[in-house]
Amino acid sequence: MRRPNLSGDFFSDVVVNATGVWAPELLKPLGIDIPIVPRRGQILVTEPLPPMIRHVLLCACYLIAKYHPEELDPTDRHHRLGVGLAVEQTAHGGLLLGSTREFVGFDRRTTLAGIEAVAAHVKRLLPVLADVNIIRTFAGLRPKTPDGLPILGPVPELSGLIMAAGHEGDGIALAPVTGELVAEMLGK
Repeated sequence: MRRPNLSGDFFSDVVVNATGVWAPELLKPLGIDIPIVPRRGQILVTEPLPPMIRHVLLCACYLIAKYHPEELDPTDRHHRLGVGLAVEQTAHGGLLLGSTREFVGFDRRTTLAGIEAVAAHVKRLLPVLADVNIIRTFAGLRPKTPDGLPILGPVPELSGLIMAAGHEGDGIALAPVTGELVAEMLGK
């Protein structure tokens, strides 16, 4: 199958901006300010393990780092990095262990400080994982809004523009309901 040529101008009566951390960048040239900033999350991936977790496991620090970071101690290294425990097992058996919540612009690099902080937090809360091998790490950017809630709906400054961004780490979980809400806004 050949890839279609997508160069040139495109026209539409309605545009949905669902571009996550890049949503504000697309609207800046139009003079529209959307309050979304990137927040890096660093994740560790383990070797494949026998099934042990069927649901996502979160600690309170994970939620506090997202919704109430002012409650964290800025002198604590783990708190400065926004470390909170989130554990999920993949279909292949690897555990996804995370994560940090850091304001570093668009920098998606992993850092030794972030990796060590996540590993120490995991080891403290789940000592059974202390000797599990980490096979890789990665980082992604979460689109953070001031209140921690996504920005959904029409943009008053530009008729035909609908926002669907700012889910900060909940985008996959909220994708079905976000899609339904946007479809309703489109009259579908």
